Amino acid sequence: MKKLNGIFILLSILIVSNPTYAQKNRRFEGFKEMKLNFILENTELNNTEIESFKIIFEESENKYHNEVWVLKRKLRKNLTQAHDTISSESASKYINDYYQFEQLGMSIKNERNQALLKSIRPKVVLRILQQEKEFDEVMFKRIRNRSKEKQKEKEKE
Repeated sequence: MKKLNGIFILLSILIVSNPTYAQKNRRFEGFKEMKLNFILENTELNNTEIESFKIIFEESENKYHNEVWVLKRKLRKNLTQAHDTISSESASKYINDYYQFEQLGMSIKNERNQALLKSIRPKVVLRILQQEKEFDEVMFKRIRNRSKEKQKEKEKE
């Protein structure tokens, strides 16, 4: 048992000390913080609701990121690399796996919403959901504009 614990600790240290992992984790944490601040700035919550929201938000964002987002991204990346040579069986497996991640993501969000409804007024929860959608739209617009700017720079060269 001690040997297993030692191996687990060693693996944990290697993963955390991996610069790529640390950079990706920092990016996720920064994005999560921006999203949290955006929602809090645009939603009227009392102090008790703020604390409840922060706890629920943190847990659900981490769970969604680790159990859905990272794995869906890896799945898409593998598909992109093998797109030209993928078999029908592999394509079918990809479709089913992707669907499973989509369902899991919806379940996580539903669990989060139900937890929010237990500690925050329903109208405020609805406002939180609207702010989450607005945040996503703002981020997509930023990404789209950034890619347009990069394309303009390439055209100038």
